[in-house]
Amino acid sequence: MMGGDDSATLLLRERENFAMRYAEVRAWDVPDSERYTDGVKYSFQYGELDGETIFRYDNFPDHPGAAHHHKHTQDGTVEAVDFTGILSLYRQFKSEVNDHGHNWQ
Repeated sequence: MMGGDDSATLLLRERENFAMRYAEVRAWDVPDSERYTDGVKYSFQYGELDGETIFRYDNFPDHPGAAHHHKHTQDGTVEAVDFTGILSLYRQFKSEVNDHGHNWQ
């Protein structure tokens, strides 16, 4: 697991390729801590296969000036995200990927 936390339990791991783009979802149940107060660590990424990020949701706590739950956009903006649970964020992410012309079930 990222960050070397051996007490994490994998919750979600999924990857879907769409021609020249991909979507990848990773989430872990982690012990509640100052860094992960919700007991979850996640990264949901939609991007180009060549490595360019189109958007990414994550809760990595070391982004200066960013809200704990946030979204990175293609232009480099980082914006706060309302977090009501990992499954609702997962559904929101998939819907947003589909808004880009994909049919991700």
